[in-house]
Amino acid sequence: MFNDITLARNAEQQAGLSGGVLFVVGLVVGLVCLFLVFALIDAPVAEQPLVALVASNLEQSGVQNPVTAVLLNFRSYDTLLEVAVLLIVALAVMPASEKQSNQVFVTVSKPAQRSLVLEAFLRWLLPAIVVTSGYLLWTGAALPGGAFQAGALLAGAGILLLLAGHHSFNFNAQIARVLLVVGLAVFLLVGAAVMVSTGTALAYPIAWAGTLILIIEVAATLTIAAILVLLFCALHVAPQQKTAR
Repeated sequence: MFNDITLARNAEQQAGLSGGVLFVVGLVVGLVCLFLVFALIDAPVAEQPLVALVASNLEQSGVQNPVTAVLLNFRSYDTLLEVAVLLIVALAVMPASEKQSNQVFVTVSKPAQRSLVLEAFLRWLLPAIVVTSGYLLWTGAALPGGAFQAGALLAGAGILLLLAGHHSFNFNAQIARVLLVVGLAVFLLVGAAVMVSTGTALAYPIAWAGTLILIIEVAATLTIAAILVLLFCALHVAPQQKTAR
């Protein structure tokens, strides 16, 4: 926000605009936004053929939640590419160190400053987060939930562990690398395997659709959680390195 304010003031100085002109511009923008809001409110409700189409084919998707059916069956290619993009982002921020590849994934140490309240709180909270994550993953077939929600919650547990100061993650470890790629790998394997019976990638057989979607979601949950924790570590370390320079 500070950068935005600074840049805005610099742009104002470079453009040489007075406060009155900026007020008029802001007023015009506000009136246009107000017009758009009223236009959206008065707009007639459009027919939603996609909603009816999803509802009519929901029984063939293998799940009861229409959102999950769209994300992992009807438009599974989009979700596959989303997982691939997340992996690319993770590879871009992943620290490269061959020396750490043989070390363990999780290292436990004694922090310089302990927070007994936080430690006691985490003993109760972390198991609840893991159980809730599993519930969101399982219930995603019928209710709101799924791999992205479960993975985000699981990543929150990992970040809380980091903030407590007792644990650190080594994303160059073999287990970490498996976690980062297992979501995309399982997605691709399932997509290729179903071609044997259906002839089309990611076109699941109706009898196995629910099971295959659950397998993909379990693997995607682990990958999403690992990538989010990796991104937190990368963003958390960068300011310290910048300050050290």
